[in-house]
Amino acid sequence: MRNIVPCTLRLEEEIYTRIKEIARERHTSFTAFVQGVLADVLKKEEQKALYDAFSLAGEEADVDFASYAQEEVVKRHE
Repeated sequence: MRNIVPCTLRLEEEIYTRIKEIARERHTSFTAFVQGVLADVLKKEEQKALYDAFSLAGEEADVDFASYAQEEVVKRHE
């Protein structure tokens, strides 16, 4: 079972009203809707962090040795 932590969220009335409307249209609760939106934001942040990490690794990777090795193999088969 997941741990649920209660929290207080202060919203402008217009935002609160709009979120309630959207949640109602989607046949879900206000809480479930907000949790889903926040989960999506967290997932996008994690994906961005992974993308950035892989991009950085690619920039720092030294692949010259592999290029030379491939060149040697090609020359041997010519």
